[in-house]
Amino acid sequence: MFKKLNLNSEFIKHIAVLMSGTVMAQMLGYFFSPIVTRLYTPEEAGELGLFIRIVAIIGAFATLRYELALPIAKNDSHSFRLYRIALKSAIIVSLISLVILFIPIGFSLEIDNSIFYLLMPIAILFVAINNIGTNWAIRHKFFKSISYARISNSLGSNITKVGLGWLNFGSIGLIIGMVVGAVIATFWFLYDFFTAKKKYQISSNSPRNYLLAKEYKEFPKISLPHVLMDLGRDLLIAVLLLKLFSKEDFGLYDLSFRMLRMPLIFIGVALGQVFFQRCAEKVNSDEDIVPLITKAIKTLALLSIVPFSIIFFFGEEIFAFVFGEEWRESGRFSEILVPWFMMNFIASPISAIPVILRKQREFFRLAILGTTIMISAIVIPAFLFNFDIISTFYVLSIAQTFYLIFVIFRIFQYAKKVNYDR
Repeated sequence: MFKKLNLNSEFIKHIAVLMSGTVMAQMLGYFFSPIVTRLYTPEEAGELGLFIRIVAIIGAFATLRYELALPIAKNDSHSFRLYRIALKSAIIVSLISLVILFIPIGFSLEIDNSIFYLLMPIAILFVAINNIGTNWAIRHKFFKSISYARISNSLGSNITKVGLGWLNFGSIGLIIGMVVGAVIATFWFLYDFFTAKKKYQISSNSPRNYLLAKEYKEFPKISLPHVLMDLGRDLLIAVLLLKLFSKEDFGLYDLSFRMLRMPLIFIGVALGQVFFQRCAEKVNSDEDIVPLITKAIKTLALLSIVPFSIIFFFGEEIFAFVFGEEWRESGRFSEILVPWFMMNFIASPISAIPVILRKQREFFRLAILGTTIMISAIVIPAFLFNFDIISTFYVLSIAQTFYLIFVIFRIFQYAKKVNYDR
């Protein structure tokens, strides 16, 4: 496979650009993590985890998922009209959330709670802008913009977290750091937006925008419920872990979750975004995408062996050494959850295939199945059989591993069926 790999190909160059920025951003995260974990407790990290999950679900709703249509729109003018639709929607949702959240702010007697709610609409808006800008950049192969945005986000976020941690800001310091990183990252995408705005001169209130929104209605009708279910599942898991166990357990799980996703962020996201752009091109040209899917799966399977094996055998010791003895149990969680996250890493680039093939409805059914399995794997052992968190995570990891294997199999079937129908 490696002999056939053309290092001078456009595909490899784009991956290299994205990975260089992603790797640098994550290296900054790795550099700051041992400092951050010694300045904040697992309980405080749990507060950040909850905030991020709430912002993610509202942020996804804010754009109506029209950003996913940007790379696959028929032409650049249509793509920019969809950009305007998604951006306008994000601004409106952020303003509505600000008005709604003034209610708990008014009744809150704690300054930390007030800041928590006040920062949420800001985070929602800038996370949405980053999502839209990233997909516009993917369409135009502005992969340097994506890389610079990620580096800026990581640097700004972590410096803020460390500074506020030294000042004993507690969980609010972590949340402010997250918001600062998102705000800084948007500057790269705003430059691309204003450049395009000047070029296309399309108003956000243009009647043709709404006609185009109707043409791509499957994104708010199918993709949006799908992602809301996925993100809602993550939020529900957070709530379940908080209710069934403790805030400390959730904070430990959240660190484990973020660290196990590092290979995905290092490599999988970069490859997936270039893969998305290449697959969209091939589908629009009526070309076979099965070889590209196979190549992505094989590549990530090989790349996953070393990092996940290290965590599987030495996770507890690594976490205690790197993050402090207080986080040793997070390493134990990681050892148990490794099979699930390894399969998630391998499957990551092909998760966009249903969007490209306009098979969102079929994939939505799969997502419902996955959500049911995941929630059941937590609730049934912990609530009905009084399993502790370790035993519950064993059940969860095994269930999700087999589910993701099934998802990969089904996506291959979708891709092969499209070729057969042609």
